[in-house]
Amino acid sequence: MDMPSLSSHSDDPADGGDEKQDNERIWRLLQRTDEERAEAYNVDEEWDQLADRLDLDAADAEEGPSDTSPPSRRADDRPARAPGSAAGRRQRWTQVLTVAALVLCLVGGSALWWSQPASVTAAAGERTSVTLPDGSTVELNGGTTIEYARGFSTLPLVEASAREVRLEGEAFFSVVDGDRPFRVETPNAQVEVLGTEFHVHARPQDDTPETRVAVASGEVRVAGTSSETGAVVLDERGEASRVSGRNAPPSAPTPTDLKYVQAWRTGGFGLAEASLPATLRELEHRFGVSLRLKVPAAETDTMTLHYARDARLEDVLRDVCIVQGLTYRETSQGYELVRD
Repeated sequence: MDMPSLSSHSDDPADGGDEKQDNERIWRLLQRTDEERAEAYNVDEEWDQLADRLDLDAADAEEGPSDTSPPSRRADDRPARAPGSAAGRRQRWTQVLTVAALVLCLVGGSALWWSQPASVTAAAGERTSVTLPDGSTVELNGGTTIEYARGFSTLPLVEASAREVRLEGEAFFSVVDGDRPFRVETPNAQVEVLGTEFHVHARPQDDTPETRVAVASGEVRVAGTSSETGAVVLDERGEASRVSGRNAPPSAPTPTDLKYVQAWRTGGFGLAEASLPATLRELEHRFGVSLRLKVPAAETDTMTLHYARDARLEDVLRDVCIVQGLTYRETSQGYELVRD
């Protein structure tokens, strides 16, 4: 509210005005202005509302009893809020709880991420290499997937009792020595080693799971998934064993020529005594192209193929067709083999 003009209510002393009367009139005007301001702004009422919003009464109760009740205390009698007031403490607790919640979220998210196995896939027509947590390496042929626990651990910083890898496809393993056994699990077999190089082929044959293992160096133990199937040990270079079907025992160790087994590692292609349908399936994985046999499988023969490196699909198909008495032609999806 604007203060009334003093000049309009005062006389000029030079005109003979009474100075005492002027002072009294000015004092009354000042007093009236204070009363008008008090009506527009009640200090006690405003303070009480502020105290309710800030919960100062609770802070006063914690600091101890007072002889004067909060509503009757004047604004100039109220203590300033100390740094240790209830609102300050609540703010600090809120900050602590927020930080704790963030830490829990980070820990929980990390544990969830760690519990998910690491997975690597080589798509059909591709090859890739993987270095495992212990330093072992795995070369993957096309159409192959491996999974393993992160860090070979059950929990962060908690080592598992064994280094385990799950394989579907074809891979060559170079395993470093370690205190823990190294295991490869396939859909129907288990391969266990301590330090060696070996090849594992785990692809179904006619919808029946099959695993083939061949040793390049060292020693491996091959067993079926059932504890009653027994196990065989391969400890000579080129020794191989096969597990065909579910809950089946491994075959006795037999010698094999590793050049057929490992040709894909140098970009080649190799198979020994394989049926034509099996050959075409392996070519699909190796080159990532659809191949269809348009004649009965019973009318075809087994065959042995070896291309040491840089194999081309068209060259392989040409040779296959010469041996089988077939021809191949390109389609919108790949190739098909037919009889003239």
